[in-house]
Amino acid sequence: MSLAPGTRLGPYEILAPIGAGGMGEVYKARDTRLDRIVAIKTSKEQFDERFEREARAIATLNHPHICHLYDVGPDYLVMEYIEGTPLKGPMPLDQALKYGAQICDALDAAHRKGITHRDLKPANILVTKTAGVKLLDFGLAKIEKATGPSDATRTMALTGEGQLLGTLYYMSPEQLQGQEAGPTSDIFSFGLVLYELLTGKRAFDGNSQAGVIAGILERPAPSISNLAPPVLDRLLRRCLEKDPENRWQNAKDLKAELEWIATGGAEIRQPAKTRPSWIAWAIAAVAVVMPIALGLVHFRETPPAPPALRLSVPLPGFRSFPYLALSQDGRTLVISAVPVSGRGQLFLRSLDSAELRPLSNTVFGRTPFWSTDGRSIGFFADGKLKIVSASGGPAQTLCDSGEGSGGTWNRDGVLLFGNSLTFQILRVSASGGTCAPVLTPEGSARYSFPVFLPDGKHFFYTASGGEDENTLGVYIASLDKPAGRRLLPDQSSVIYAPPEHGDKLGHLLFLREATLMAQPFDPNVLQLAGDVFAVATHASLSFSRPQVAAGVGAKGVLVYISNLTPEHQLIWFDRSGMERNLAE
Repeated sequence: MSLAPGTRLGPYEILAPIGAGGMGEVYKARDTRLDRIVAIKTSKEQFDERFEREARAIATLNHPHICHLYDVGPDYLVMEYIEGTPLKGPMPLDQALKYGAQICDALDAAHRKGITHRDLKPANILVTKTAGVKLLDFGLAKIEKATGPSDATRTMALTGEGQLLGTLYYMSPEQLQGQEAGPTSDIFSFGLVLYELLTGKRAFDGNSQAGVIAGILERPAPSISNLAPPVLDRLLRRCLEKDPENRWQNAKDLKAELEWIATGGAEIRQPAKTRPSWIAWAIAAVAVVMPIALGLVHFRETPPAPPALRLSVPLPGFRSFPYLALSQDGRTLVISAVPVSGRGQLFLRSLDSAELRPLSNTVFGRTPFWSTDGRSIGFFADGKLKIVSASGGPAQTLCDSGEGSGGTWNRDGVLLFGNSLTFQILRVSASGGTCAPVLTPEGSARYSFPVFLPDGKHFFYTASGGEDENTLGVYIASLDKPAGRRLLPDQSSVIYAPPEHGDKLGHLLFLREATLMAQPFDPNVLQLAGDVFAVATHASLSFSRPQVAAGVGAKGVLVYISNLTPEHQLIWFDRSGMERNLAE
């Protein structure tokens, strides 16, 4: 029976209902003796066995991430009133790691007292503004030291013969099989919760209860390698091992591992197979009136001793470098730059030279991209898509484009580009002609920054800005079949580094929270083929989000803009870190 506001339960005055479930209802109330707000949890039956369990479990625990029990009435519990919302994903990686460690801290405290929660799920975890997470609802908890009927007897009384104890989507295999549930069962459930925090989806979903059960019992743990460090992917897989003996054996160790990952340990302890053996560093810091750093990364077959080289060239007289692109041979950089006095245009710089040479007929040029032969450059200016010879000369206008949202050029002379007015991906011939749409977004999404693969047919593009986060990210499509397939959830443009030195795998590079990431990509099956790893920190988006301010060329040379801040100039350093005089 529902309680109306103003109803008194002993010294507690009901203020408003909070929620209801199969076992009872929860109300916001006022403790008239201490003049404090509390939560009252009522039972449909007078202090049934589930309530006794919850009271015993919570009374045993005193932990900042577990709700507190204040009092026990004839058919109600008086608990800490928590202002918060149920845990819900997806959320940023650092936040998920923080909340995950707090949940593990709470589980560790319970497990040390002989209490297994057995119903860990997002709905039983509240997020507060000041205290982090709070673990609730110990009504199905197993208490090792409890007296009275055996656990099997209590379970039968609570659920009825043939029913499962817990919430199906978050149960461990042993719970589904009617076996004993212990701390490692909570760890399996925690793995399911962590997966949902990171992805916004259930780890094992299905159209029926039988489908969900089959997934938990038989399907391998899903991977999060496309959005988290490999070490976190391995941690999650270990949580979700079918055999309890193969899981993390206690929540304390699991918490420590999550905290270690959160503090950056994942970058240090990347497994050997995920470390790019071809990376050597050469970093040039660009200084203009808005300081930018250009990083040069060389992909090699044998791992070098980092760092390899730092380079720096003074570039006075400019106030911004918002866009860049590197020729496919890795030798020439085209930059869209704005002088302190004058109008912005495109500039060329050979990587073996300190000279920044203006490219004629490219005033207000932005978002440049190269032809496959390195002879021509596409760019956007005056609301048009234009191309110009890298050696200079008049620019040819191809079609309307708005400000433009990235372009790409294949070996057959076909250009794809993003139209910043219609948010479509369009195609046009380098010889001119009609611009035709290839992809048109649905709803409020924006398609942009296409990138051809070397086959000249398949291309990547970015879907951003829409309301449904499950439809945003990096896609792959083809000119023949433009219906895209999502590869990554990141709303970043991508750069494709083809296989080098006979390797079978290329690499897809993208930006994730100011870190330039790379993931192996198999161009033969058009699938991601390995773990994500960090290439460079403090990388930047260009002024035309979500474009990564970077370019890649042959021999694994990568140039990127880092740390957009005011005032800058390029400085060269030798291998020992000493500043180098360019005149030497």
